[in-house]
Amino acid sequence: MNKSELSDTAGQWFYVCCFCTVAIYTGSGVSSSAEPECDFCHNTNSRFVHVLEHEESGKQIQLGIDCARKLVDPSDSEIPTLAENETKRKERWRREKYHTPGRCVTTMDDLKRRGKL
Repeated sequence: MNKSELSDTAGQWFYVCCFCTVAIYTGSGVSSSAEPECDFCHNTNSRFVHVLEHEESGKQIQLGIDCARKLVDPSDSEIPTLAENETKRKERWRREKYHTPGRCVTTMDDLKRRGKL
């Protein structure tokens, strides 16, 4: 789908999750990774990826926060921010307390359990 086709489907997407990948750099080598690309605007400068699913087709797309807010139902436009803030908390714990690389994910169920929704 191109940008105009996605724009036409605004409000028809369910929020699935937010994730980021934590890398721990030890200084003993060069590490590189491919940056995620937003399926809407094609920006590659995002630390957090928001996954949405189309209510009819079940197709999933990966977006930055601003594009995710545009495509979810307006009544759900706060969810990407809440999910990203929770993912940041998880990322900080992984990096500062546990010093382990990996993926931090926040789902709708996580937000409900933490009392955010």
